[in-house]
Amino acid sequence: MNRKIGLKKEYVKVCRKKGEEVTFGGDQNLFAFSGASKEDERKVKCGCGIIAFADLLLYLGGSESAFRVKENLSYVNQKLSEDDYRNYYNTIYTYMGGISGKVGISGLKIWRCFNRMARREGWRLRAKWAFSGKKLNGRIEEMLQNDIPVICCIPMMLLKKDKKDRLPLYLQVTADEQETAERSLWRVGASTCAHYVMITGILQEQEEEFYEISTWGKKMYMSRNEYDAFIHNHFMGTILGNILYVYAR
Repeated sequence: MNRKIGLKKEYVKVCRKKGEEVTFGGDQNLFAFSGASKEDERKVKCGCGIIAFADLLLYLGGSESAFRVKENLSYVNQKLSEDDYRNYYNTIYTYMGGISGKVGISGLKIWRCFNRMARREGWRLRAKWAFSGKKLNGRIEEMLQNDIPVICCIPMMLLKKDKKDRLPLYLQVTADEQETAERSLWRVGASTCAHYVMITGILQEQEEEFYEISTWGKKMYMSRNEYDAFIHNHFMGTILGNILYVYAR
């Protein structure tokens, strides 16, 4: 498997309390603990969009001092403890106005929150929630080349006939686990919809490209072709399922 393009620096890491495990990005399951409040339960169920936004700010702040703001200043360029990440997440949660309803945060709200911060801080960056399926892959490559992680939404299913549809996810297996010498990515039991992930790279395996993603604090992969088909074959898929396109002004 060959890496085609990816972020230039180490991605967001959180040290788990149990064992030596270190996450690949934030994980809303950090709020799944005994005695969790109803609000914390909402964060577990619907908090993936805020996780993605929080991790975007952490990565940008670690890349360049201009992107260090009062919300992320104490947390950039370090492996965070679970408590540190929860505190940081709650800061971003408050900035974004929390989670209302049962479906989490919309792409349009993520767009507005990013631009509000960009104007406040005088950044030469702006964002928009992309709607075009045709421009999607080019924009993802552009952002990664500019060292900007890509917030990506796997859309929710609006029609009754589609409710059971999910996008499959992949894991990279070790050489000993490979069933063939040619293939290192294999489908796992996990599949998802109505979920935000962070794209951190693009990899090539044989004739197929995969997006490297951060989801639930793990490094996983989704097929570029399968994602493209998924958003084009479902009602409003290219609108609900798309990316936060961040670009220079």
